[in-house]
Amino acid sequence: MKPVRVLVIDDEQVICDACRLVLTEAGHSVTATATGEQGLAAIRRGGYDIVLLDMKLPDMDGMEILQALRQEELALCIIVMTGYSSISNAVQAIKQGASDYLAKPFTDDELLETIDKACERK
Repeated sequence: MKPVRVLVIDDEQVICDACRLVLTEAGHSVTATATGEQGLAAIRRGGYDIVLLDMKLPDMDGMEILQALRQEELALCIIVMTGYSSISNAVQAIKQGASDYLAKPFTDDELLETIDKACERK
């Protein structure tokens, strides 16, 4: 699989560090931000193939970010991550433009498989 540039938007440092470790070992480039505003700014600067987006951030929620990206017509592969997993949350995120959904806690293999699937669809 071709290396991709991944942006992780999550306020939990342990999640950012774990994603960075697993994905860089697989050959991908990873940047992390801790707030929605920082994440949106990074996305708008461009250069990312995939965004791993937490649904609960200190300054805004993931749905707001999904809506902003949709309004700006920024075509990105967005994988939503949340510890508040439910079918209705997943359906709502997909309707707002997310490509996939990861329920926390997830394993290294689940993360890599989800990234692989996203790359295949891209």
